[in-house]
Amino acid sequence: MSQSLIIFKPSGNVEYQYNNKIHPFNEFISSLVNETVTTISLNFTTKTINNKRFYCYSKDDVYVSLYFDSITTIDNDQIRQTLSGIHKTYVKLEENEEEHTDKLKKMVDLQFNNLMKLKQQQQPTEEVTRESTPISNVNSGTSTPNKGKQQSSSKKMRKWDNGEMVENVDGGALDYSGAQDGDITSGKLPELKVDNSAFIKDHDLVLVNELNDILNESDDDDEDEDVQSSSKSGGFFSKISSYLGGSIDLNEVSKQFNDQLMSKNIAPGTSKQIIEKIKNKLSGNKKVTMSMYKQALTDELTKILTPNVSTDLLHDIKRNAETNTRPYVISVVGVNGVGKSTNLAKLAYWLLQNNFNVLICACDTFRSGAVEQLKVHVNNLNRLNENSENSKIDLFEKGYGSGDHVVQTAKQAIQYATDHKFDIVLIDTAGRTHSNAKLMAPLKKFGDAANPNKIIMVGEALVGTDSVEQAINFNNAFGNKRSLDFFIISKVDTVGDLVGTMINMVMATKVPILFVGTGQTYTDIKRLSVKQVVEMLMK
Repeated sequence: MSQSLIIFKPSGNVEYQYNNKIHPFNEFISSLVNETVTTISLNFTTKTINNKRFYCYSKDDVYVSLYFDSITTIDNDQIRQTLSGIHKTYVKLEENEEEHTDKLKKMVDLQFNNLMKLKQQQQPTEEVTRESTPISNVNSGTSTPNKGKQQSSSKKMRKWDNGEMVENVDGGALDYSGAQDGDITSGKLPELKVDNSAFIKDHDLVLVNELNDILNESDDDDEDEDVQSSSKSGGFFSKISSYLGGSIDLNEVSKQFNDQLMSKNIAPGTSKQIIEKIKNKLSGNKKVTMSMYKQALTDELTKILTPNVSTDLLHDIKRNAETNTRPYVISVVGVNGVGKSTNLAKLAYWLLQNNFNVLICACDTFRSGAVEQLKVHVNNLNRLNENSENSKIDLFEKGYGSGDHVVQTAKQAIQYATDHKFDIVLIDTAGRTHSNAKLMAPLKKFGDAANPNKIIMVGEALVGTDSVEQAINFNNAFGNKRSLDFFIISKVDTVGDLVGTMINMVMATKVPILFVGTGQTYTDIKRLSVKQVVEMLMK
């Protein structure tokens, strides 16, 4: 596990660094400035960025921050204690500039290395084994000899004094297996003592003692911080009074709810916008209670997720069949690996259950195996639908190709569906990276040629804050005249109550959610329950 530590000030000066890895701290420092970090306790914050876990202790404009390359199992209190100790060490030694740099490095290294030792597994304690020794037979009063004991060697043993061999002595002089002074017969071994000072150099011992003095002198400061934290939060009775109708600190509560929303996978910028709306809405009130704040936030989240257009897809399809000979065309788009083909198959099964004839068009002509995957889905759906006389499903595909192959395949599929009386054409498209302009550009040409009635983007509940950029880029990819119509959020069953991706995507584009994917079978596609999602976000 790699780790690094720095001490810095708001001016940007790095006062100390461990491991010479400053660059990874840039984004974390930006989070500190933007107040998007999570507060664990007074002066102690944390945030995970790019698979690195950052921690920071700050006081009196001195910041001590460290990160681990992977999520650590070290207790937060232990990390806070170490960072607080390093902070106190820096402040104490800063007064003496001559000794500051060298002594600071030694003391910080000592504390940091002690923290790292917590990651090491303790080695099993070695037990000292002794040969059996003659013991006194209480009943007979005789001594029982040690059976099988080897005869002592006639070879002389060496005697050492101050690192030099003095003389050869009889090996028996070094045999301590016999009982001495009754210690063995009494069941007690002579006490063994180790002089730890023998392993510490004099100047290191002085350094350790000085460090202990610094940390012990600062114990009162910790108590003051605890008192300050208690008074700042208002204490237990203050919290109770807030929930029972007492007035709250609008800024403090807003910060707490902002942290909560971000912990649910809502992007920092999105969360900040929501909280600012709540603050502006409540700021005109003379008295703001916790219940008022929670209700305002619940209403705002509900408003965001509630569609402002019709999501009755079945009604639109039926109306199209009554007025047009052209089938109803739905195109499914999204990033690689989010489950476009799987959710397209779920959507097809839902349409079959509502007695529509469905033609699936294989326009993912880039990914190897994409066409074959759709063949498997269509075969499965045909078996599930074999007893139905009111609906059918088929696959239209022209193999793999590039250039205009996708556009031509889509056009031919729509014409085929028209000729063979299919109600709906579901067009599967290739997954593409939302940040790659070259890959996103063909979507406009495809949209103009296929002219789908609805464009549905499949987004993944697991993606978190990156969902904002994904949604915006796909929404803008079809030009000024077209945009996304609906979202399907996949893998919702894998994230528990961390459903903030839905808020991210809807708020960024104003595009409503049509379905959520809740499993791996064809029936695991559900209509969005706004109330249920909001309840999970407010937990």
